[in-house]
Amino acid sequence: MQLQGAAGLKEHELIEMKSRLNQVKPKTIQKKVIHDVPKVVHKFAKGDQVRILSLNQKGVLLDRVNSKEWNAQIGIIKTKVKEADLEYLQPEQPKKLRHVTTVKSDNSITKTELDLRGVRYEDALQQVDKYIDEALLAGYHQVSIIHGKGTGALRQGVTEFLKNHRMVKSIRFGAAAEGGNGITIAELK
Repeated sequence: MQLQGAAGLKEHELIEMKSRLNQVKPKTIQKKVIHDVPKVVHKFAKGDQVRILSLNQKGVLLDRVNSKEWNAQIGIIKTKVKEADLEYLQPEQPKKLRHVTTVKSDNSITKTELDLRGVRYEDALQQVDKYIDEALLAGYHQVSIIHGKGTGALRQGVTEFLKNHRMVKSIRFGAAAEGGNGITIAELK
């Protein structure tokens, strides 16, 4: 019976290839020794942040037991660790805090709704744009824009404008109790 390998080779071909592989000796590679920076050995002290290599855990050195061992605290556990099993960890740099400034207009109070009934189309779009900016500055998450029912031209223009506005998350027409399709509710980002 002849065995066939994964590549479709016959048994005698596999044996021949194995013997050739065994005859090949690996080439010796000479390593370049770089003498750039000698490794700095840290002299451990009480309070140092360390990694206990055998446990792969971070800890804090409490006090020296003898010349080769330290008491260390890992979480709530205190343990004795050999100095050879310690790796010094640099103290973490505090993260920079971001300051956010909110600007509020003190000369006018922004309402949660804008009434556009009787306003011309072009003027209405300018008012809507300004109103959304003021509402965002006031911290509103949702605003109502009253455009009335009428012919529907103002409603259509306002909804198209709001759909394409970068600070509007979603829009919907008001419920029957809110004014139906005479009002558009915009949820802001």
